[in-house]
Parts: sequence; structure tokens; C-alpha cells
Amino acid sequence: MNSVVIDIDDTLVDTGRRLQAVWHELLGRQIPLETAETSNLGQIFLKFASVEQKAQAKEFQKRFWNILLCLEEVGIESLKLHEPLPFAVDVLQEWSRSFRIVYLTGRTENMRSLTLDELGGFGFPVENTELFMFSSKDFARAKGEDPSGPTLVDARSNLLSHICKNYSVMRAVDDYPGYFTSYKQCGIPDRIGILRSKKYTPQQYLDRGATRVIQNWQELQDDPPRLI
Repeated sequence: MNSVVIDIDDTLVDTGRRLQAVWHELLGRQIPLETAETSNLGQIFLKFASVEQKAQAKEFQKRFWNILLCLEEVGIESLKLHEPLPFAVDVLQEWSRSFRIVYLTGRTENMRSLTLDELGGFGFPVENTELFMFSSKDFARAKGEDPSGPTLVDARSNLLSHICKNYSVMRAVDDYPGYFTSYKQCGIPDRIGILRSKKYTPQQYLDRGATRVIQNWQELQDDPPRLI
């Protein structure tokens, strides 16, 4: 079946305010929104954690992911801070009339119902779609539990390979440059980067395999996927 592969977080859904809230829960202090959106876990922890908190860095690393992946109630509650990116709902609803929408996300299986409820609540298509998610063990390395475990890029590449064996993928849309190598390797012809200009440059997407970079979903309103 002809399909499009779409990332969720920061591709369809703005997660900035939620990340800011997660850091407030962890460190007990307000982190600037732009810092939460553009810096990684290590950078923020190094800059904003107290001496006492830094002495427990591994515990904080694990709890960061537990909250983000809704393994703690506070993580579930913070989902209400998500917002859909402008024009994304209308574009996906239009595409879903001709193509199977395949959501590919780093969220874990325990978040499946939460994710479908969120997407549907925002107005994104959820009927006749597919949702591919990580397993909890995919985060063993990120949590510091198993240094030899798969990287998040490897885990996503494995899911993408499975998708491409079962679907004819015409287009992929994602906000993270590091995933475009996999999209290219899988032979997806149209690989679109949603630019996060405060964190990446257009060239970073193109260097890793994107065929083009756009500023926002409005640019795709009259640009449906094409059969090749």
C-alpha cells in the first residue's frame, strides 16, 4: 500500500513547553524555553543542576526518560502542554485520503493509547493509519542501564526497515537530521526535513539525506505525495 511516514514529536506536535515542564520537575527550577528546545539532556543538566543533583546524575538521567515516556504520572499530566504545529492537521487529513499515514515515533508502547488519543484530539487522522513505536528496552542505553544496547538511531532504523518491507513509502517527514540517513538507505524518494532553525541548519538535513527542507507545514498544503 502506498504510504507516507511521519514523525510525531516536533514534526507534528510542538513539545517545547512540555520539555520545559519536565526539567522543572527534575531540577526544581525554570529552564528557558529556548534552552529546553535546543539543548540535549547532558548540556542542560551540566548547566542548571546543583552540585548535589550532579552527584546523582545517573538517577536524574533515568528519571528524565521515565517522565518523558510517561512511566510516571507527572509525565502523563505534562502531555497537555503539547500543541499541534500550524497547518499540520489539514495537510495530513488531505494526504490520508489517498495514502496510508504511518506514524513513526520514538515514544514507547506504553504510550500507544495516550498517543492515539492526543493525535485524534488534535484532529490528526487516526483511522486506517499505522503507529510504530519503540519498546522500553530501546531506551536502556539512553537511560544508562545498558551501555551496549542499541542507540535510538539504530532502534528507529530497525522499525523503518520493517515499515519499508510492508509498505511502498512515497514520502517521509521528520524534524531530526540524524534519521535521514535511514530514510535514504530505505529508498524513500521524497525525504522532507521540517526545519528546527534554532537547533539545526538546512544543510545538516541535506548532508544526511534529506531531499529538501521546509520551514513549516503550510509549504506542503498544495504538495501531495506523488507516485513514482
